[in-house]
Amino acid sequence: MHKLKVIAITMVLVILYLVGIASVPSAPPAFPPVRPPSTHMQVTLPPSWYSGNQAPVGVTDYGAYYSGSVETPYKYSTSEFMGNFTIYTASFTSNSRYYPNSFSIQLNVVLNYTKTNGQSAYLWVQDVAVINTATNQMNIVDNIWNLTSSKSVLKGVSGNGKIYTYQGQNYYAYQYPSTISFAYPLQVSLFVTVSVNSQRYPVINFYFIYGGKVVQYDSVVVKVPVQSAAFYVEGYTTLPSGLYEDAELVTGGPGGGSNASPSAYKAYYTLQFLNGTKLVSVPHAFDYGADTAETVTGMADTAVGSYTAYLYPGSESWSALW
Repeated sequence: MHKLKVIAITMVLVILYLVGIASVPSAPPAFPPVRPPSTHMQVTLPPSWYSGNQAPVGVTDYGAYYSGSVETPYKYSTSEFMGNFTIYTASFTSNSRYYPNSFSIQLNVVLNYTKTNGQSAYLWVQDVAVINTATNQMNIVDNIWNLTSSKSVLKGVSGNGKIYTYQGQNYYAYQYPSTISFAYPLQVSLFVTVSVNSQRYPVINFYFIYGGKVVQYDSVVVKVPVQSAAFYVEGYTTLPSGLYEDAELVTGGPGGGSNASPSAYKAYYTLQFLNGTKLVSVPHAFDYGADTAETVTGMADTAVGSYTAYLYPGSESWSALW
């Protein structure tokens, strides 16, 4: 009888162990784009697919600003975007199965390249910090998605990561292999660059800065000959997929279209781009994002100082920062 009990307990432990293994994601987190209910060629702020007190919150340059009630568009291109954040305290819960006490801070930008045949294509480039507020640990992840159209397939990319599938759509992802343990204040910069190599292929480099060290953790070659390639912000029209050609440093859930809610948060964000040889702040910004499926509930965001956003628990205001 005793042997039977031991065998039964052992079997239960083995099953629990296997279930535990099965519950671990087999791929780096996916940070998918939203899927607009219909394609609109006009940039409207805020976008129609977020509402109430739930949205990605942070700093977003849409290539548009309001002068009174008139929306004025503009555009620019650059070879580099950098998002900077300093967190003094953070406590989150999320509806993510795998990351119940985590949230993400995403640097999301659009790579616009012109093929040698003159056709344009658009890749969504993401440099992301996933922060676990229960363990004070951080992981750095990148994603690339094809936003050329709602049915576009991502292919011909080569880097440290692989191409995975999320809900029928493929994406490229790589996770920096070391989990970073930190103490507050947590100060991090995420930045991405693009160049064209000797084969006329776009090369996307992913970096983060932490503890005074610059880490390049991935370099992705897009194996398509191009005439030109740059990150664009453009507020005149939306992309063919219906999404926005913007630049975002936003807070959301820890992946998979999840939502996160802060019980405590005090953080400052800035968003910059390379203008000539200098990093400068984006000229205009709103306190919500438009392209990512991850959101936060109960996050307020106001402008403080010079081109700096202060994020804290509160109500989303759906307003311009500067």
